[in-house]
Amino acid sequence: MSAAAQPRLSVEEYLALDREAEVKSEYFDGVLYPICGVSMAHSRLSARLGWRFEERLAGSPCVTFLSPLRVRVSRTKFVYPDLFVICGKPDLTDEQADTLTNPNLVLEILSPTTRDYDYGTKLDMYRELPSVEEYVLVSQDRQRIEVFRRMPNQEWRLMRHEGPDAILPLESLNISIPLSEIFSGIVDPGARPEF
Repeated sequence: MSAAAQPRLSVEEYLALDREAEVKSEYFDGVLYPICGVSMAHSRLSARLGWRFEERLAGSPCVTFLSPLRVRVSRTKFVYPDLFVICGKPDLTDEQADTLTNPNLVLEILSPTTRDYDYGTKLDMYRELPSVEEYVLVSQDRQRIEVFRRMPNQEWRLMRHEGPDAILPLESLNISIPLSEIFSGIVDPGARPEF
């Protein structure tokens, strides 16, 4: 994530601009960061994950949301996760109903341009959001998913699931998904996608 020199905007100015913008932006303490385009593998993984989550959460109080839907992580920070799940009533910031504050699980699909941001700044922000129980990072160049899970003592634990025989357990949602269902036809074991 990088920013060109620009004047700082208030939260109200950001929301007004972002709601009208063709290209959405994340917002950090007055500075806008446009959302970059995604690869074909990223797009396919997002669709596949959304479908698998919806399939497994049917009949539960949990609902899956895909980007572009905004999450406010603090008074002056707004992000667009690739996917997030809310269990129970969504907490909206205003009558526009386009910004939520209470995800239980947040998922990001890693790319070369966002990897450090997703592992660093975003991880730190999500850990500060009391509703987040799991933060999921999905590789798009190999069959690997990492889950940061909030433990009962409020510490965070990292679990790595890798390979076509691995299963992704998501304790906060009481579901599991074989990695083969997520990556099949998109990422072959040990190979880079050909997109």
